[in-house]
Amino acid sequence: MLIVKNINNNYAIAEDSAGNSLIVSGKGIGFGEVPREVKDLTVINRSYYDVDVSCISLINDIPENIIQISSKAIDKARELIDSPIGSNVIFTLADHINFSIERHEKGMNIKLPVFRDVQHLLENEMKVGKYALMLIRKELDIWLPPHEAACIALHVFNAEENNINEINNDILIDNIITIIEEEYGICIDRNGFHYSRFVSHMHYLIRRKKSRLSVESGDDAIFYSVKEAYPKVFSCMEDVSFLIERRLKLKLSNKEKLYLMLHIERLCSCEDCNH
Repeated sequence: MLIVKNINNNYAIAEDSAGNSLIVSGKGIGFGEVPREVKDLTVINRSYYDVDVSCISLINDIPENIIQISSKAIDKARELIDSPIGSNVIFTLADHINFSIERHEKGMNIKLPVFRDVQHLLENEMKVGKYALMLIRKELDIWLPPHEAACIALHVFNAEENNINEINNDILIDNIITIIEEEYGICIDRNGFHYSRFVSHMHYLIRRKKSRLSVESGDDAIFYSVKEAYPKVFSCMEDVSFLIERRLKLKLSNKEKLYLMLHIERLCSCEDCNH
């Protein structure tokens, strides 16, 4: 292992035997002249591949114990989640946790409005969020509020490479938004919170359908009740459902259609939809 640049006493940029660039951590690993060879690899605690330069600058701004907590949380995420998760999120999540702790210590606890949605849609990511809060309590004796687990869950979800790289999903969701706007005669604020919540729901629905993990029907009575009570929502949902089924070659269950109706109604009744 060749150390090519010191970041601080315990972090450095290195090259492995294949010439790949990476960040390494270990006590005193970033101390000394460069370049230098490290023959005893036991001094390296952890290696981080494919880290953006922008993330490297965070290392000097974040306490090392928080980076370690973030690393453990992402280790847990990789155990629970099938999608690949890159190393960048370790440092961006550490930055988020550090900022959350600073806000908490100042009494500035901001609740996440989508807490219940995240609990329902991102079960494994929520487990990671709760695990991270447990680590923060255990190792730092800081009790962040429960909604911070959902913030961490969303952070992990956004870092999953399958979500980042599936450009076709983004195109499909944009087509869905266009259908809703045309049928309701509205302009949806793409920068608004309600739009982001709807997009998160759609990403989860598409990912689940592609994985063949269907939500079975079981609320047919409620489905037909909502259909009768909200004919416009039902009509819009049918057009959206037709588009999803045509693109994914998969049929939505009535329960999935019910959830879709509820999310369309919520999106179109919010303040971020401007006629």
